[in-house]
Amino acid sequence: MNIRKIRRLPIFVAAILVVIFAKPYLVGTIIGLTLIALGEAVRIWAAGHIQKNEILTVTGPYAYVKNPLYVGTILCTTGYCIYADNIWVLAFTVFMYCFHYIPYKMRVESGRLRERFGSQFDDYDAKVPDYIPRLTPYSQEKGAWSFKSFIENSEEGILILNVILATLVGTRPWWGELWNKVF
Repeated sequence: MNIRKIRRLPIFVAAILVVIFAKPYLVGTIIGLTLIALGEAVRIWAAGHIQKNEILTVTGPYAYVKNPLYVGTILCTTGYCIYADNIWVLAFTVFMYCFHYIPYKMRVESGRLRERFGSQFDDYDAKVPDYIPRLTPYSQEKGAWSFKSFIENSEEGILILNVILATLVGTRPWWGELWNKVF
């Protein structure tokens, strides 16, 4: 089993736990689905701008924050935990993100970008925050959102997974009733 698949295992375990223990309620559903939609919108915006390993992307959301895909993921994760009314998975996720993923990402990805783009990345790295967006864009460079980039970055798969997961969380309270009626 390769290391990328092993690193994703906690994400799948957390998603399964969120669904199994989901107890959606009206206010949590509204807040949670809003955060999920906002997070996925940020991810779609970012995926349509990034051209991995080709150029240093400084347009779209990358003009404001270095890691918009991760910001979108944090919003989605928080939204799911509120939607499912599960603070424990949120705590686990924040812990894993802060103490495992961020240090790993900073070490590997920043090093790769620095090696590939040199002083251009150093300037960007110094001026653009990792996770809290700046108020003004880093660059006035205009880059168009690209459906091709969206597809190349596999965001359509994440979008589909988000729709499935949101549906599973929302329907979770009725599974027992359905199970009893069918069997």
